Amino acid sequence: MRKFVASVILCCGTMSACHSSAPPTPQSQPDASPPPRTRPDALTLVDPDSARERDRMTQELLAQIAGRDSLPAGQVFKNVTTGLKNVPAAKLLAIMNIGYGRSLGVSCAHCHVVTAWDAEDKPQKQIARDMARMDAAINTEYLANSKNLKSKQPIVNCTTCHRGAVKPAINFQ
Repeated sequence: MRKFVASVILCCGTMSACHSSAPPTPQSQPDASPPPRTRPDALTLVDPDSARERDRMTQELLAQIAGRDSLPAGQVFKNVTTGLKNVPAAKLLAIMNIGYGRSLGVSCAHCHVVTAWDAEDKPQKQIARDMARMDAAINTEYLANSKNLKSKQPIVNCTTCHRGAVKPAINFQ
């Protein structure tokens, strides 16, 4: 169990930032130009282009499932294999748009073939499923049993590590 938690912590970047073997480098004079941005603003986690695209696709899908939007997602959509198959279909679309897309800063096309939503052609779709199972395991098996945490219901989710980018944040400098 400790090995798994340590791996997750390393994946999230917490230990790599705290336990670096290299000595800290002294600060020279500040660089006149700011470093190039590799991530969206950490507070908003929104790439305007992918956000607009996700919103547009979400609205199109909501129109397509009108009248069935309150049914379980597994009855409305094909190949919903995670615990999300029992949430209402409209809520699944919101989770995909905000929970997954915004957290990774991507459009729907990152994981889906948008002309065939149920297609399994992209490995990112299975990676997202695997990561959702990892989040669930961390939340239910590890965080729920951590006695000294201040939060009553601590959780991790996509944003915990990804922070608006496809590649997880492993260096917060």
